Amino acid sequence: MADNSSSLSLLTVLKPGGSSHIGAELKPAKTIDQMIDLMADRGLIITDEAKLRQALFDCNYYRLSGYFRSFQLNPAGGDNRYKPGIRDVDFLVPYAMDEVLRNIILKGTAKVELSIRSRFAYLLASNGGAYTYMSPESYKNVCNKRGELLRDNLLRSMSKWMDMSNEVCIRHYRRSGRAVPVWAAVETFPFDTLSRMISLHADAKTLRELYKSVGLHTNLRTSSEVIHAMVYLRNLCSHHARLWHREMVIPSPMTRDMRTAFTDFKYGKKSVASSLLALMYLVQNIEGGDEYAMEIQHFLDANDAYAAGIATALHWE
Repeated sequence: MADNSSSLSLLTVLKPGGSSHIGAELKPAKTIDQMIDLMADRGLIITDEAKLRQALFDCNYYRLSGYFRSFQLNPAGGDNRYKPGIRDVDFLVPYAMDEVLRNIILKGTAKVELSIRSRFAYLLASNGGAYTYMSPESYKNVCNKRGELLRDNLLRSMSKWMDMSNEVCIRHYRRSGRAVPVWAAVETFPFDTLSRMISLHADAKTLRELYKSVGLHTNLRTSSEVIHAMVYLRNLCSHHARLWHREMVIPSPMTRDMRTAFTDFKYGKKSVASSLLALMYLVQNIEGGDEYAMEIQHFLDANDAYAAGIATALHWE
């Protein structure tokens, strides 16, 4: 194994004019030996130093620190000492399980994204909107807090993604000068752009048909918020974010149909589990079976402490 305990240099800050200075107010970088000593000084019981050392080298102390918080006395108040009896495995296990769960979630969100993308394009085209999706009149006249029209930002984003696309079919339309139909255009958009396109679209008939096809029988706004929450959940997993005890900034709304479909599934307010419930429900309606939901439930059933962390959001700030 590489010598990862060697001294690391202090951070330097480049000042205007090109000179560099040691920032006296900046924290010096710690070696892995120093990190382990700090954790031990704070009361952590180290059961496998080699494994902890490797985790710090591969996973980053800062990333792992999110898993420490529920095991510390008062992190919000600056007391980072560990509670009595806390061991390294207490946070290394949920860290490892998060990695597995993220991959399971990405499999489900991919199913939701691809189905929403295809069904929206099909329904919109069927309802006469195959070539009107770039028209401002196709979207609601809604402004953000700065007074900017959301549809203008959306149209710019859509144009950017189509211009950047190197797909064969898009290059064909570009060379021929022909308008790009919606079923081709949506394939160039990332999930968040697609979600904004759907939430701002003015064709209520198409939206109702789309949402109904994935089991969302509530109002259009709530349905769009469910899809937006799936984008947020997907992005968290794509960027390897912590799921255990995460407080979701964009939680999924809970519909009566979701709760009825999974009456025994436990979730707390703003927890990852609440968005997992929505994801399981959507995939079940898309696939017409509960195999995916059972995969998630069986994974969580394997470790009660981990499942409790997925079902409970903690706020440390």
